[in-house]
Amino acid sequence: MTSAAMELTVRTLAAIVVVLFAIVVGLASYTYFGFYNVAASEQDWGFVRWSLETIRNNSIERHAGHNVSLDRSLDDPEMIRTGGLHFKEEGCVSCHGGPGISQAEFAKNMQPAPPDLTKTAATLDDAELYWIMKNGIKMTGMPAFGPTHNQEELWAMVAFTRRLPEMSQSEYKKITEASEAVRASSRSR
Repeated sequence: MTSAAMELTVRTLAAIVVVLFAIVVGLASYTYFGFYNVAASEQDWGFVRWSLETIRNNSIERHAGHNVSLDRSLDDPEMIRTGGLHFKEEGCVSCHGGPGISQAEFAKNMQPAPPDLTKTAATLDDAELYWIMKNGIKMTGMPAFGPTHNQEELWAMVAFTRRLPEMSQSEYKKITEASEAVRASSRSR
């Protein structure tokens, strides 16, 4: 390599390093000084939304442990009733709505918007639903139920959620009212 070519290579590499350093300093400044608006009243930029959704989806898929097994069937009516009780008592219906039930007004303004589980539950497998309910999802408003619910209760919530896409409004009402009646009778004992 000639000295002129070597000098050009060194200058090119130096220019690349300077540009990369400027990008890093610019992004760090943008982040540190709070220029990015985190207000839920404004939509995220397309790239930011895409990045966050991709990170969320890939993280859930990676961490969900797809080889989990359950002793009982998710079709067990008692599990579904128990899950329906938790869905109602924990306020899930406020954010996610239900069959024939709209989200609460505040949930319509959340960013990202809580998914309508009557539509999206079918896109996740059982292990992914379990992982989400157990661990929650950062910066979405989705709480982690793992610290307050045991494994059986979490699987009951999965069983109920799994049924939501095919559940009618009357079936939803019947399950949640029956669950409420069971809870009331167990409290009176």
